[in-house]
This record gives sequence, structure tokens and C-alpha cells, in this order.
Amino acid sequence: MSKRILVVDDDEAARQFLTITMEQKGYTVITAENGEEGVKKAKSENPDIIVLDIMMPKKNGISALQDIRSNKSTRDIPVIILSSALSFIDQARKEIDNVEVIKEMERLLDNVDSKIDKVFLRFASYRKILLYEREQLLKQFKDREADIKPYLSLPDLFLDKPVDPDQLAEAIKGLLGQG
Repeated sequence: MSKRILVVDDDEAARQFLTITMEQKGYTVITAENGEEGVKKAKSENPDIIVLDIMMPKKNGISALQDIRSNKSTRDIPVIILSSALSFIDQARKEIDNVEVIKEMERLLDNVDSKIDKVFLRFASYRKILLYEREQLLKQFKDREADIKPYLSLPDLFLDKPVDPDQLAEAIKGLLGQG
């Protein structure tokens, strides 16, 4: 039985491209055209892995990821977020109310030469956001504040758009333990 990939992207051409290229590599592909539909399909279809665009209508990739990670039936599904560095930071500005974290993300992404470095630095930036949120949550818990922010979840990997199908296939193999 082939592994099932849920591709969530509002761009029809991108969905078709990823569907065709991943099916050629032996995967079964399920698609959704926005984050809201993607979360519903993740719950109903139980895919082996999710490829999630970050900039989408109805529910963006960051919000969809939080919903996926907060649901018992979907929380352990590996997620790859497709994004460009600039759109990632733009989206983070809308989601995160901390100027210093945003500045740190921008600083980490400045003057990076290689695409691989950008992937790792974006992941490191997102990890810093996660750690900041965790520190805030622990502080609020210790201070016994009632309004605790939700935990910010990490994707398993970031890949730049437009995505190279061979790079995506290798990432999927790695995350599914097939490599």
C-alpha cells in the first residue's frame, strides 16, 4: 500500500504539480485548497504526511498546523511547510505579538548564502518562537494567570517554494523513515 500525502495549497497549479510529481514517485495524494479544508481532511483521511502551504485563505498554514498538532488523531502526522523566507516572516508578524522575536528571525535570515542554510535558519527561528511561547506559558502558569496562550507547534521541516519535487520526495522519505 502506498503512503498517502495530504497536499494543502490554495494555488491550483501548485496542487496539480505536487499531485502529479508525487504520484509519479509512488505516493497517493489527497488535496485540499485551504487550511480549513486541510485540517478537516487531515482528521478524516489520516494521511501519512502533510505538505502545507503557509499563505492560504480561510486558515493559514501556521494556524492549520496548530490545529493539526492540537488534535489527538493528527498530532503525530509529520508536516512539511512550504514557504519562502519573506512570506514566513510576514506571516509570523501577523501571528506573533513580539517585536524582538520578529527582529531575531529577520536577523537570522539576513546574508544567508545557501538554500539549505535558509531552511535550517528558518527552522531555528521558528524554534525560538516556540521556546519564547513556552517560557511565557510557564511564567503565566507560575504566576497563576488564567489567560494562557496556546502552545506554538513546530512543523517537521520547511521547504522553499517553488519546491523541487526530488527534494520534496527525499524529505518525505526521510520523515516517513523510508530513506
